[in-house]
Amino acid sequence: MNGRWPFVLFAGLLLASLLLVGGLGRTVFPDLRVLSTAQNDDVSWRMSQLEVELLRLQMAAQSAATEASLPLNDVRKRFDIFYSRVSNVRQSAFFRPISQAETVARNTADATAFLERTVPLVDGSDEVLRAYLPALLSDIDALRPKMRALALAGVDHFTTQETAGRNRLSVTLQRLAYGLTALIAVLFLALASLIQLFRLGQRASQKSEQARARFEAAVSSSLDAVLVVDRRGHIVEFNGAAETVFGYARKDVLGLDMADVIVPEDLRAAHRAGLKRFLKTGTKKVIGAGRLRLQGLRANGEVFPVELSISLSEASGETVFVSFLRDITSELKAEEDLKDALEKAQVGEKAKSNLLTVMSHEMRTPLNGILGSLELMDQSDLSDAQKRHLASIGISGELLLSHVNDVLDLSSLTSKAEAPKPAPFNLTDLVQDVMDSLQSNASQHANALSVDFLTEDLQTVNGDRGSLQRCLVNLVGNALKFTREGSVAIEVERLSSGDLVEFRVADTGVGIAPENLSRIFEEFVTIDTAFDRENSGTGLGLAITKRLIERSGGELEADSLLGEGSLFAFRLPLPTTTDVADRKTHSTAHSLQDLPAGFRALVVDDNDINREILTDIVRDLGGVTQEASNGFEAIEVCETAGFDVLLLDISMPGIDGLETLKRIRAGTSPNVATPAVAVTAHAAPKDHEAILAQDFQTLILKPVRRAAIHGALADVFGVGDGVEAFTDATQDAPEFLKQFGLERYTEAVQETQGEISQFLTRKQATDPLTDAEREEAHRLSGSAAVLGWMDLWSALQAVQNAPEDHWGAHLNHLQSEFDRVFPDQIHQR
Repeated sequence: MNGRWPFVLFAGLLLASLLLVGGLGRTVFPDLRVLSTAQNDDVSWRMSQLEVELLRLQMAAQSAATEASLPLNDVRKRFDIFYSRVSNVRQSAFFRPISQAETVARNTADATAFLERTVPLVDGSDEVLRAYLPALLSDIDALRPKMRALALAGVDHFTTQETAGRNRLSVTLQRLAYGLTALIAVLFLALASLIQLFRLGQRASQKSEQARARFEAAVSSSLDAVLVVDRRGHIVEFNGAAETVFGYARKDVLGLDMADVIVPEDLRAAHRAGLKRFLKTGTKKVIGAGRLRLQGLRANGEVFPVELSISLSEASGETVFVSFLRDITSELKAEEDLKDALEKAQVGEKAKSNLLTVMSHEMRTPLNGILGSLELMDQSDLSDAQKRHLASIGISGELLLSHVNDVLDLSSLTSKAEAPKPAPFNLTDLVQDVMDSLQSNASQHANALSVDFLTEDLQTVNGDRGSLQRCLVNLVGNALKFTREGSVAIEVERLSSGDLVEFRVADTGVGIAPENLSRIFEEFVTIDTAFDRENSGTGLGLAITKRLIERSGGELEADSLLGEGSLFAFRLPLPTTTDVADRKTHSTAHSLQDLPAGFRALVVDDNDINREILTDIVRDLGGVTQEASNGFEAIEVCETAGFDVLLLDISMPGIDGLETLKRIRAGTSPNVATPAVAVTAHAAPKDHEAILAQDFQTLILKPVRRAAIHGALADVFGVGDGVEAFTDATQDAPEFLKQFGLERYTEAVQETQGEISQFLTRKQATDPLTDAEREEAHRLSGSAAVLGWMDLWSALQAVQNAPEDHWGAHLNHLQSEFDRVFPDQIHQR
């Protein structure tokens, strides 16, 4: 609308001018007609004829009065003529405008009275008329001035009227002249506008021609095949690339139906239906949808894949479809090659993962036996030297087990992986422990291992203790590995920035060549050095170290001179804190003497293995235990015996631990107020909040650990500082193995493995899930947690809590996890 307002304004002005001129013309034409009839002359003649006819009547009456022998017919004739003249004047339209004037009305009345008096005499006999002639002449003499005045008044009135009419005509003619002038101005303006529009049209035409030329140039030079098709589907443009792609000459396909030329036969009906739908409804599916992958047809009949994009355009006032097509045969082949390469890489990666899983499973069993035996040996009466040696063995064993876990979880140690929540710990003690645990490694090759704390504020800090310990062990162990009869020095310094602590590990070993410095942090890379030939390795230590440091928000650098030694330095944010540092995980026997001797505990768990390990640990801690296998049995036992603490499993068939405690609290047994400890495999914080809100004093996570149970009981009895009960059990060896040894652990493994296998064998994903089977899944999940199979525990928990009609996927996941943990079962089935 904004571009059309000049045309609307011009049309309005032109119409207004035409209406004005037309109105003035209609006014002028009647005035001209009036003037053309000489109305004034006619009126003057008529009014003067009154006086002339009266004079003729007087002359005829005088002649008849002088000569008695003359007939009176002439008098009668002249009287009739005068009578007629007076009647015509009175009845004419010209007389009405002046008939209201006083003088005119009075003279007209006198003439009328004269005629009315004379008519009877004129119509009478000759004797009467002849006798009346003297009186007639007297009346005529009296009437003549009045007829003269009447004629003059009429002439004067109509003269004035004619003058006013001429004046009106003059004004009208002036307005008509103005209107014509305006009309001429508008016409000139229209002419100027038309000239301007003509010039604009020429420029627009030139631009359109240039755009068309550019479009044609782009089409002709495009590397993609370009087809321009009209609304009927006929080809109107076919560029050189299209000739190459489809094998047709341009002159041979112009005007042909595109569907018959380049669309495969099985797709033509759909193509025509889509074009018809668009023309009828304007619905777009392919048009403007970007690049789509379809099929094209070559001149030789070959069907090949194309990438197609269609857009709308205007050409010579007609809507056309512009299609850009590209032969993607080579691209699809490259994609298939990449898929094949990716699948092969994934197969190799899966094989590597399976190998690492099997190796880890085989390595964990003896490691857990070693660590479990060490923890039990801590309870015996040993010398201080023996305790130090056992502590060193324990630290090394735990670190070795953590390295096995790191190999399995290497893919999760990326820069995007979520770092563990920082916790307070004593930095000086940690570094000293690492150095003490590696002293034996240093002495093997006559190396001197030292540590130097260069600044203050290196006591209690907040950070990831486990990751830092692994990094130091990796770097120091690596330095000792490539150093002979030299030295390895550890330096720790808090930088001036405040939160950053820098760790430096320097050695006098063989060093690293400059070209290899950029490769040492890659996975499965070992540098070919003289010492490396004697010491095997996986090539993962430095890669894991770098990822751990970056995950904690730090950075790692390395510098080395070949034959002189190496320096590894890393910086971590470790702010100081006033919180209490955590206790060492390798607790010795004296930390367990805080609990009251002979305390009475009720252990409630539906899983035999869980209940067995809980009972044994509580007894080792100095307690007297009684067992219950479900909530109902626990309530019955509480009615007859009093206890100092209740250890209740949360998830049990029949009634769970929450309901069991609720009923005990509501009864009259001696245990209405006995402190209760929840034992659960639920790891979510919201689950912990819900459990602790039900009158439980504290909570222990499965699989249980001696330290966690001791900490919970210490909290219940209010003795010592305890150990945090919320221990991440997935980071440690199974407590069952530590408590009962390898033989009993192996027996429990085989038993639970067989039960899970039987559950999977008799259960199909399409079968309904019964309550009994949910309870079986719950029992098996408890056994899996105790034995350290956390992935199987999670899968069994998912089956137990699955919806009635969507549990098949959870069963399939359990089967895959079982096959992963026990790959030998696949071959046995």
